[in-house]
Amino acid sequence: MPRFHALAALALTALAALPLPAAAEDEPELKWAFVPGYPRPIEVAVVSGDPAQPGPFVVRFRMPSGMKWSPHRYASTREMTIVKGIFWLVPGESFNWKDMNEYKAGTTLTKEAGKPYFGWARTAVVLEEKGEGPSLIEYVNPEDDPRNKRARRSSASE
Repeated sequence: MPRFHALAALALTALAALPLPAAAEDEPELKWAFVPGYPRPIEVAVVSGDPAQPGPFVVRFRMPSGMKWSPHRYASTREMTIVKGIFWLVPGESFNWKDMNEYKAGTTLTKEAGKPYFGWARTAVVLEEKGEGPSLIEYVNPEDDPRNKRARRSSASE
């Protein structure tokens, strides 16, 4: 029995020394929030780095089933991984269901810098994107940009 305890302690020590996997979408250390530039109900959580500063970062996006993400682009290349759910994505400037490809959890894709993409959450999804900051999102159609909608609402109420 003492040999078993010694082996178990050794195994736990070795396990503790291994790097932890990326946090799951529902783990408490991720702080989910609505972020300007991303339409509600998309929530964003920073996994590592600072997307607003130069340098590498990792963020996660969480969205409900049926959510459409209007055509948008980034200045830098992104590596996107579907962490949970089924996401449909296609490069282009308009929604075209016939051209969309379906990607399931575990799929990793590259979103090229400056190239517009649009997407649709077939199920509730969590996406992880790795990139280089500063991260700036640009929508193909300015009316799709949530920051412009906020500006119109606030000016209309004055």
